[in-house]
Amino acid sequence: MDLTPPSTPPFPSSPTTSNNNNALSDIFSDSPPTSPTHVPTKSFSEASDFSRLRSKHVNEGYRDGITASKNRSLQPGVDEGWPLGVTFALRVGYMLGALEGVWGAYGKDAKVYLEERRLGKLVGEARKELSIEGIFGKDWWGEDGVWRYEVVGKEEEVLFQEVVDAHPLLRKWEGVVEEEEVEMAGVRVGGV
Repeated sequence: MDLTPPSTPPFPSSPTTSNNNNALSDIFSDSPPTSPTHVPTKSFSEASDFSRLRSKHVNEGYRDGITASKNRSLQPGVDEGWPLGVTFALRVGYMLGALEGVWGAYGKDAKVYLEERRLGKLVGEARKELSIEGIFGKDWWGEDGVWRYEVVGKEEEVLFQEVVDAHPLLRKWEGVVEEEEVEMAGVRVGGV
């Protein structure tokens, strides 16, 4: 019994190959293969691996870019906006607290029932208008974060307190609070 493998016929040579003895000339040559049955194919697993890796790298690159841009722009915005938000919150908190205090000062006496209802509606309206959405709404602020109402101050540098003092809703409700305090107590209660 002969155990030697059968000999394989030599690969056909490419017309552009000068060396006819090169067995890999049909794979690595610049010209198409000479064999009509030789069709280069990519396996399905190679194609799906390539797509998966490409998708993975695109997603990771996108996430890295978003993270880097947030770090560069988000923190400075928070650093600038936080003090302004706190200044607004203190003023709004005082006004709502004063109105609710006046409202709560009325007893359950039948004579003051109508006044209590009026104050309850007033407090509800104040809560709505002095909400975050009310204070920072499109009527008062541009998309760039700059106020749309007139603020009196130095042209070079406007202070947060001046921005808060000039806000039309806060000016309106400060007047209402003052009127209610005067009506209730006969004197103005001190404020912020």
